[in-house]
Amino acid sequence: GGQQQRLCIARTIATRPDVILMDEPCSALDPIATSRIEDLMQGLRDEFTIIIVTHNMQQAARVSDRTAFFTARPDETTGNRTGLLVEFDKTNQIFGNPTDQRTEDYISGRFG
Repeated sequence: GGQQQRLCIARTIATRPDVILMDEPCSALDPIATSRIEDLMQGLRDEFTIIIVTHNMQQAARVSDRTAFFTARPDETTGNRTGLLVEFDKTNQIFGNPTDQRTEDYISGRFG
């Protein structure tokens, strides 16, 4: 498990980007494969800025230095949903003592 993810990461770092964006990098992986991908991400963090999008709060807490929590809200005019940055801070602050109740509700599983 995780071979496709590791191959995609290898192809990405071969281009020496400034930033690597990973969208749900460990979705549908078993815990062992997830651990391998997270270890790889940890090994790359000194050379690359890595941005991950995940709904896995435990993973976010394990692998990130900083965390942003976004939610969506409907536009009052069009009704289209737009993204809203609720909170951004060091990961230990977000998970240990968030300043916004919406963040607390999400990371504690009360909503989302």
